[in-house]
Amino acid sequence: MAPRPAQADRVYAQLRDGLLRGDFPVGRRLIEQQLATRFATSRTPIREALRRLEGDGHLIREPAGGLCPSVPSVRSMRDLYDVRLAIEELVVRRAAVSGARGLLDELGHDWHALEADQSSGRSLRGGPGFVTRDEDFHQRLAEAGGNTYAERQLRDVNERIRILRIHDFTSEDRVRSTIAEHLEIVEAVLAGDADGAAAFMRAHVQRSALVVRERVGEALSRMFDDAASA
Repeated sequence: MAPRPAQADRVYAQLRDGLLRGDFPVGRRLIEQQLATRFATSRTPIREALRRLEGDGHLIREPAGGLCPSVPSVRSMRDLYDVRLAIEELVVRRAAVSGARGLLDELGHDWHALEADQSSGRSLRGGPGFVTRDEDFHQRLAEAGGNTYAERQLRDVNERIRILRIHDFTSEDRVRSTIAEHLEIVEAVLAGDADGAAAFMRAHVQRSALVVRERVGEALSRMFDDAASA
């Protein structure tokens, strides 16, 4: 009998969170039966969760066929954030000077509504869902700026750093501050303040890179400590 989708989704979410926290030692193969015991389920939803996590880049396949936690490359992360910052500054300046007003007004409206939800006490979840929402903000800003090449390059960079950026939104405080930073950016753009918008964008991206680097470092420390003590 096939497992209920909710069961596979539960295992996927809990296992992904454990990988992001560094709960699984680097180089240690994940064993389906052990995971099934740990998550109180059968091996079928475990297998489905592992397949999805490999596709997401959280797991890598060994030459022998087993799956192990992937080790984030801090060097690659730094290089990609440098590229992202250059593109984002170009995009935001273009949007402030000659951006499509209708698209920008709509973007501002959506994020003010999100701020209102958060201020009313509605809890906004972080994790992959908010990463997607954050990426959407930046892509819509690029679209409003009208530089289709920059828009494509930004999408490519975001896809490459998505697995790392999940570390950025692990607390409600980070979600709240990101909403405020997005509103600073879009309001400067709507005011036609290219320098101000670029400054807000630079601070926003650099802050995100710092949070990601710190939390990836913490997760890596746990992964290697656990591997050494095994």
